[in-house]
Amino acid sequence: MNAKERAEGVDKKRILFAGTPQIAVPLFERLCESFDVVGVLTSPDAPQGRSKVPVAPPVKEAALKRGIPVLQFDSIRTEARAAVSALKPQVLVTFAFGKIFGPKFLSLFEDGAFNVHPSRLPLLRGASPIQSTILNGYRECTISLQILGLKMDEGDIWATRSFPLSGTETTDSLTTLVSEEAAAFVPEALEAVFSSAIKAEEQKGEVSYCSKIEREESHLDFNRPALEIHCLIRAMYPWPKAYALCDGKEIFVTGVWGGYEDLDKESPVDHSVKPGTVVAYRKDRGVGVACSDKLIWLNSFQLPARKEMDFKAFANGNPWIKTAVFN
Repeated sequence: MNAKERAEGVDKKRILFAGTPQIAVPLFERLCESFDVVGVLTSPDAPQGRSKVPVAPPVKEAALKRGIPVLQFDSIRTEARAAVSALKPQVLVTFAFGKIFGPKFLSLFEDGAFNVHPSRLPLLRGASPIQSTILNGYRECTISLQILGLKMDEGDIWATRSFPLSGTETTDSLTTLVSEEAAAFVPEALEAVFSSAIKAEEQKGEVSYCSKIEREESHLDFNRPALEIHCLIRAMYPWPKAYALCDGKEIFVTGVWGGYEDLDKESPVDHSVKPGTVVAYRKDRGVGVACSDKLIWLNSFQLPARKEMDFKAFANGNPWIKTAVFN
């Protein structure tokens, strides 16, 4: 479908979009420009904060602004299928929806069901591909457009888009980048599918899985290599935030200096130094902590129930950080 056909509304596919968080909003907006998005399927409003007042998912808010029908169900069963069927969609596109679809539901879409997954499948099937991309120290991120099947992330691949990573990305910043890249990539890929310009291919290579991130995974063990710690700090930001113990008390480490190239150049640490020991302080880098192999420079901290600070502000009020030993 070319730009003129889109503008004239010729043969626009009727799409049901399924998604919930902010990461899915830019793609939803772009699909609305290229196709006929007839409805949005999203999670129910959920209580947030101390007030526990129900808050609408970001995708719902975006849909309502465009006057597009919003469907919200606790489970995707008979009632949900009936509501979706009434919209007469031809295609299902999902991105960060979080629920599994059964065969009866998928049979509603005569022109196919598509899933957007931010990893090079079959790597990192599961719930936390963005965090896991950082945790694994991958130097590129890939977005896959796949057939939505009955098993988690096992469908054939229609197309992929990859982009390099510098090693400065956090889960927060990489989520934003994936959101932008998916919005640019997926509509074009779908047009190629509908025009039969591309064919789906089986997933090939090593299969790996990633589960939902838990807070217990965010403890920093400086007996590990600096690269692992560097990746963990970035993957755990903004939630649950990496933490270390100092004199039995928790301190969150919310930032780290440099990227992959900087870390590659870092000199080995003296093996007589106990891992977790602060051995340096530089105004252009932060607090230098010994790991099992080399130094890592921490540049942002937060004490429980206090605000996050850069290392200079933190050291002004907490000078002990310059001689701390983390464990």
